[in-house]
Order: sequence, then structure tokens, then C-alpha cells
Amino acid sequence: MRIMTPILAVTALLCSQVTVAQTQGPMYQINVRGLPMNCTAYSGQPVAIFLNSQLNNIGMANYHNGAPVIMLNPRVASQYSNMVAQWWFAHECAHHALPPQLNNETSADCYAVQQLVQKGVIRRREQLIAFSRELWALPGSPMGHLPGPYRAQNIINCALS
Repeated sequence: MRIMTPILAVTALLCSQVTVAQTQGPMYQINVRGLPMNCTAYSGQPVAIFLNSQLNNIGMANYHNGAPVIMLNPRVASQYSNMVAQWWFAHECAHHALPPQLNNETSADCYAVQQLVQKGVIRRREQLIAFSRELWALPGSPMGHLPGPYRAQNIINCALS
């Protein structure tokens, strides 16, 4: 039993350090694959950004104590191209930046791709098509995410409008 107590103590200490190390923030600007990005809410309030490798998704927009926040999982983001990782940040930002009546998944997708076009990340049709193909495998969701092929087509339409 004497051996178990130190082992349990060390295990608890290591687990708590891992948890703390896996959440970084708040930040108000982040470099997403070479592109400095930040987010301002519709109200004009800066949006805090946190990195959390335990998040079960690439990212999410939420509120903490009434303040807008974006949570990103860099581990999941690393599975995507630079352009998709940048788009995903802009998508989560859109949930705070768009007026409440436009805050839905399809509008967030559109806002995000338009941000990439405005920032010069997407400059050619070929880039847009390659980017959209990467989204084809994404599933739809009950929260309003269109299934991949429909989502990709919607994003192309937004970028070209």
C-alpha cells in the first residue's frame, strides 16, 4: 500500500500537468499556418482564442462568463491543409462576427471562405476547387452542417459571389 500511494500521487500529478498543458490561452491573435488571424464579435468585443488538444472537434465557438471564445484543437487541425485550417478558424469566428439572425452553419461557411478570398489566401479557381474537395468527406450534422459535397458546393458558390 505504501508503494501505491506514491504511484497514485505521481499519476495524479502527471495527469493534471497534461490537462493544463493541453489548454493554452487566452490569445486574441493566432498564427494559423502562417496567416495572422483574430476575431471580433458582432458587438465589437475581441474574441478570446484557446487551444485545447482534448476538444473532440477541430473547433467551436462558445461563450465563457458572457465573453465570446473560440476553442481550437491543433491536433485535429494538423490533419487538414493550411487553407482548410485557416477557413475553420474563420468559420468559428463567423459564429461571433455575424449578426444573430445570420448565425447558422451555412452562413458561417460562407463568411469564412469570403474572408480567405479577401485576405488573398484563395486567389484562383483551382485553389478553391482543391480546397472544396478536402471538405467533401465531412459529414453533415444535426446542428446544420450540410453533408460534405453540398457544403463544398455552397462554399464554392459563396466564394464566387
